Amino acid sequence: MRYFFYVFFFLTIYFQLFLLFSFIDWRKERKRGGSKREKGNGHSSVTLPSVTIIVPCYNEEKTVEKTVKSLLALHYPKEKLRIFVVDDGSTDNTWEVIQQFVSDSRVRIFRKKNEGSKFAALNYALHYVETDIVGVLDADSWVREDALIHTVEEFLKDENVMAVIPSMIIADPDSFIRKAQRAEYEIGIFVRKVFAKIKTVYITPGPFSLFRKKVFDTLGPYREAHHTEDAEIALRMQKAGYPIAYSEKTIVYTVGPKTVPKLIKQRIRWTYGFIRNAIDYRELFFNKKYGELGFVVLPMGLFRIFLAVFLFPMSLYLISKPLITQIEKWRSVGFSFDLPHLFSGSIDTFFFHLNPISILSLLGFLFMIISIILGRKILREKKKFLFLDYLAMLFVYTFVAPIWLAKSLWNAIRLKKSAWR
Repeated sequence: MRYFFYVFFFLTIYFQLFLLFSFIDWRKERKRGGSKREKGNGHSSVTLPSVTIIVPCYNEEKTVEKTVKSLLALHYPKEKLRIFVVDDGSTDNTWEVIQQFVSDSRVRIFRKKNEGSKFAALNYALHYVETDIVGVLDADSWVREDALIHTVEEFLKDENVMAVIPSMIIADPDSFIRKAQRAEYEIGIFVRKVFAKIKTVYITPGPFSLFRKKVFDTLGPYREAHHTEDAEIALRMQKAGYPIAYSEKTIVYTVGPKTVPKLIKQRIRWTYGFIRNAIDYRELFFNKKYGELGFVVLPMGLFRIFLAVFLFPMSLYLISKPLITQIEKWRSVGFSFDLPHLFSGSIDTFFFHLNPISILSLLGFLFMIISIILGRKILREKKKFLFLDYLAMLFVYTFVAPIWLAKSLWNAIRLKKSAWR
C-alpha cells in the first residue's frame, strides 16, 4: 500500500517540477529576447481581422443578457464584429430575452431544435460564419472590454497560431464550492501559461476560445466528442500540428457550479470526456512527434486519475486508523482533557514523526502554493491572498474530487456517456 503512495506522490511532484522549470525556462528566454508584446491600441481598424463570436444557449434566461452585453461593449471596431446567439431549443424565456438585441446590426439570433449537446448549436452557427476569426462564449460567462483585442494580438503576432485560449476567473464566488473553484482557476492560469509555451494545450474552453476559420475549413466542424467538444477540437488541432496560444490578458469571468452535486456532475462530464477523448487520440501517447504532450501531459492526466481513485480509500483508512485507536484508548482509560498540560511546553517532539509520505505531502502542498502565487502574478492580480479559498480547494480535492474521478472512470469502463445537464 505504501509503495502506491510513493508512486502517486513521485508522479505528482515530478509533474509539478516539470511545470515549474518549464515556466522558469520561458521566463529566462523572455528576458533574453526582450518583450515583443504590442499594445492593443496600436492596431488600426484596417489591420484588425473580422471576428464572429458564437453564443450557444440552452435555458440561459438569467445569464445570456449579461453575456451578450459584455460582447457588445468590447473595444473593437463595430464593422469587424459579429455576434451569433443560438437558442438551442430552450424551454424557458431565453428566446424572449435575446429579442432585445435584434435591432443591433452586430447581432444575429438563431433558434434550433435541441440535439442533446452544445456541438450541434456551434456547428449550426458555423454555417453562417464569413469572418477571419470565429470564437465561442458560453452563455453563463462574460468578458472584459479589452478581451477581444488582446486575443487578436496573439493572431497578429504569429500567423501560424490557429487558436487562442483565455484566462478564466470565477466571478464573485458566493458559496464554499465556488470559492474552492476560484483558487483552482488561479492555479489553472499558471498551468495554462506553461502548457501554451511548451505547446501542450489540450483543451480550448467554451468561455472565449477563438480560432482561425481555417481550422474548421480544413479539419471539419465540431464533433459530439462525449459532450466535451472543446477538448476534442484541441486534440485534433494538436494532431494536425496547429499551434494553440494563450493570452493571459484576455480575462473571462464565469460563475461555476454553486453546490457539491452540481460540481460533481460537471466534473464527471469533464473527466469522462477527457478519458474517452484520450482513448480516441491514443496515437498521441508516447509519440515523439508530439513531444511533451504525448510523453508527459496526457499520460500524467490519465495516470493521476487512476492513482487518485485507487488511493482515496487507502487515504481514508490511514487517516481514520489513528483516530479509531485514540477513541478505543479513551473508551478503555477514560477521556482526559488537561488544558494546562497541553500548553505547558512539555510536548515531546519525538511524536512528530516526519515519514516519507508526510514529507512528500508537504512538498506537494508547497508546489501548489507556488502555482497559486505564479498564477496570480501572471494575471497581475492585486487583490489580497484569500487563504480560505485555498483551504476550501484542499477540502474539495481531498474529499470530493475522488467521487467524480471514480464515477468518471467507472462510466468510461462501462462506456456509459455522462449527461450534459
